[in-house]
Amino acid sequence: MVYSSATRCFLFGASFLLSVTLGFSADVPDNLITNGGFEAGMQIWRGDGKIILLPEGNRVCEIEASKSRMKDVKQEFHMKQLQQVEVIFRARSLNYTGPGLRISIHQNGGGSLIWNRQLPADGSWGQFHIVYTRAGGNVDARELNIATLIGTGKVQIDDVEVREPGKVVENQPPQPVTPPPAGTPLPETRPSVPPAVARPSAPPTPAVSAPSLPAGAFGSLADVLKSVPPDSLKKLQNPATVEAGIIEINQYLASNAKGKPAQFRVKIATAEPVAEKRNKFRVRMVDAPVSNESGDDVNGRLWAYFPEGSVPPEGKAAVGSEIVVSGVIVRCDINNKGHLQLNIDLQSSKLASP
Repeated sequence: MVYSSATRCFLFGASFLLSVTLGFSADVPDNLITNGGFEAGMQIWRGDGKIILLPEGNRVCEIEASKSRMKDVKQEFHMKQLQQVEVIFRARSLNYTGPGLRISIHQNGGGSLIWNRQLPADGSWGQFHIVYTRAGGNVDARELNIATLIGTGKVQIDDVEVREPGKVVENQPPQPVTPPPAGTPLPETRPSVPPAVARPSAPPTPAVSAPSLPAGAFGSLADVLKSVPPDSLKKLQNPATVEAGIIEINQYLASNAKGKPAQFRVKIATAEPVAEKRNKFRVRMVDAPVSNESGDDVNGRLWAYFPEGSVPPEGKAAVGSEIVVSGVIVRCDINNKGHLQLNIDLQSSKLASP
C-alpha cells in the first residue's frame, strides 16, 4: 500500500507518541506525568517551553520569562484512585530576575491550588516538592502547571514527577543475609571441602568492580557518596542543616563527580528504547539504599543511557536482571523529596558484563 507523505508523517508521529507513552508509563514508582524528563522533547506538554540539549547530553525544558505575563508549561494527568500525590521536579535560573515559580494544580470546574517558590540565587539546580490532596469529587483529571512569574531571563525545568507520596519501589535489593543458625546443614558443608581444593573458595559472584574498573572511576553509588567531605554529610542528619548540606554536597559533586567515569552493578527496574538523536536505549536501576557512613542511608537512583552503537543485545538488559554498566557521569546530585535521594545519570553507557 502506498501512503501519501502526510499520511506517512501522521503514522510516524502516532507510533512515536505511542512508544514514548508506553516507555514512560513503565516507570517505577508510577509517574502520572508522561515524559517528565523531556527526553522525548515537548511531547505531551503544552505551553511556552522549548527543549535545550545541555553539553552533558541531558535534555531540559527552558522557559523565557516575560515582563508582561507568566509563561508556563502544563500537562494533564489523572489521579486514578489516589487521594493525594506529590509533585517533584528540579529547576534553575539562567540570569532570571523575578519572584520565582508558580506551581498550580487545576481541576476543571473545581478551581486551582497554587504554590509560589523561589529559585536558588546562585543558578544551581533547586529541588521542589509539593503535596496535593484532592478535594473530593469523582473526576480524577487534573492539570499540572509550572510557570515563571513575571520577570526577565530564563528558567530550566527537568525531572517532573507526580506520584503517590512515599511510594516505595518494589523489588528492593535483598538485604545482607543473616548467617543460618548453627546446626543447619549449610555450615557443615564448608569444612567438607578439602584444603587441596581451596581454589573454589573464591565465590563465583563477581565483585562490583569486575570486570576491571577503569582508572579513576567510581565503582558504586556508595563510592560516590563516600567521596563527599564528612562535614557536609553530617549536615544531612539534622533537619536544621539538611538543606545547607544538600547545597554543599551538590556543589562538591558538580566539581568532583560530573564528567568522571563510573562502573556500577545494578538490578534493572526499567529498560526501554528512547527516541532521541544521541541515545537509543536506557535502563534504570531498582532504587536501593546508599550508605553515607554518617547517618541514615539515602535512596539511590541511577539512569544509564546507551547510544546506538552500544545498545545491549536483546535479553541482556531485561527488567529484573543484574548487569554491570559503565559510562560517564553527567548528572550527580542529592535532593530531598520527603526522603534524601542520590541521583546519577550515565551517558555513553555500555554493557560491561551480563
